[in-house]
Amino acid sequence: MGLVDLSDRCWVEVKGGDSKKFLNGILTNNIQTLQPKTGCYSCLCTPKGKMIADLFCYNCPPLQPGGRSENYFGIDCSSKLKLTLLETLKKYIIFQKVELFDQTDKWGTCAVIGPKVNGEKGLGDPQCWPWGFVRGPHGNTEGQDPTLSLRANYDYDFVEWEGFKIWMIRKTMWGLPAFEMWVARDQLPSLKSKLNVPELDPETQEVLRIESATPLFGVDMDENTIPQEANLYTALSFNKGCYVGQEVIARLEHRGHVGKQLRSLKLEGDKIPQRGEKIFSEDGQEIGTVTSSCFSPKFSSPIALGYIRYASLSLKEVRIGNSTANFL
Repeated sequence: MGLVDLSDRCWVEVKGGDSKKFLNGILTNNIQTLQPKTGCYSCLCTPKGKMIADLFCYNCPPLQPGGRSENYFGIDCSSKLKLTLLETLKKYIIFQKVELFDQTDKWGTCAVIGPKVNGEKGLGDPQCWPWGFVRGPHGNTEGQDPTLSLRANYDYDFVEWEGFKIWMIRKTMWGLPAFEMWVARDQLPSLKSKLNVPELDPETQEVLRIESATPLFGVDMDENTIPQEANLYTALSFNKGCYVGQEVIARLEHRGHVGKQLRSLKLEGDKIPQRGEKIFSEDGQEIGTVTSSCFSPKFSSPIALGYIRYASLSLKEVRIGNSTANFL
């Protein structure tokens, strides 16, 4: 297991009687069907379907025990995108009963990641989770097993442990099971110390991210990216009604295809390509661009993420510099 510092994440509360309908009409995933103590991955897009931010949205009370959940939602995204997120949400509030609260200075988060955090009995399994977390008094109901068990991605619950009041969220992070913990920001350093899990350095985190083909906003996707180009299908709903950018996103899904798509590549040799380096077909035609790269212990070779033109996605081999590369 490893500890991941996520203190660069922000937390925005969206509350009010129209909050669910409001978010469902703006975000790309289905917010209307979110049950209390569940969440989803989603995108915020322009009317042309291009990304403004990727984020996680939760049907929850504010990050304090005992709150009401039906009209409260929490949005978690990179702090670098917070101002754009807030400005965009405010722009769409017209007559709706919706209020926004930036709680980033109040709450902070970290995560424990690794295959051993996922046991047969869920988070409370002492064989995989040594701390013995149980639901706090506000997360437990009479007759319910107090052992915390989060079965699906983005399920969450409230726990109390060693004096910490924690919102625990189950996720898959870089292809591995993970549990994210939100606490009062001034308690975050103490929680990380008490967990006593080795912290993953940024270089290791980047390797895990690229090995799992997880795109990062500002690196592998930006304000010119349509979600399908970055393979963000888990952030999209094709069954709900209209939302901002829906016309373009739905048309690509049902009537056409993207012009390019993010793919993983394994390179021969030992040279790691640079971000922005061009990708060529075997006959020398430029077909794409590298966005991220590293040396991969998993594949024992350099690997990269890069956008490939749609017409070239069926190629077996491509070239980056003097190296031959294959799609993973």
